[in-house]
Amino acid sequence: MFDLGKVLIDFSMDPVLQKFGETSSRSPEELEQVFRDSKLAYEYESGAISTDEFYQRLCELGGVQMEKSEFCSIWSDVFAPEPLVSEDLVKTLADRYPLILVSNTNELHADYLLERYPVLDYFDHKVFSFEVGAMKPERRIYERAIALSGKPAERLFFTDDREENVFGAREMGIQAHQFRSEDELIQALARAGVEVE
Repeated sequence: MFDLGKVLIDFSMDPVLQKFGETSSRSPEELEQVFRDSKLAYEYESGAISTDEFYQRLCELGGVQMEKSEFCSIWSDVFAPEPLVSEDLVKTLADRYPLILVSNTNELHADYLLERYPVLDYFDHKVFSFEVGAMKPERRIYERAIALSGKPAERLFFTDDREENVFGAREMGIQAHQFRSEDELIQALARAGVEVE
């Protein structure tokens, strides 16, 4: 089981906030605070609000003035072009084990990533927070992944860059590793008995 952002694909919100700020009376720093204080990003990524509602509320709360098509294009302009984890490693694992993607993400980002990053095609199942209605480290998203695996939790391995998400997985009985680099991930997989050579 793999997290997506900052594990498979790197991203940065800075360019997006900068571009939104160009059409707003608020600075990029103030817009970032809008996301945090209003829980707007959480509501979108947990599926509580639709893409249309997210766009409308961002325009209202953040003073952003742009057409929805431009907003959609800018919103997805956060991802690095090359994966953080090599496609070779993912393919090697996919040849031997079922792979499950477990990601806190929203509808626009999921569609964008699935269309542009072939490394995601190796995953047998994709568990997205906006579809489940829960975000890591909430139990429900791990429960969905466990159910899809058809295996007991202790037979699963999960990597995520965020400590709280790793802890949440361990609370469910899953073997979990905090991602820092591909080399460390390979070592953790080997310790868990996963064949990576």
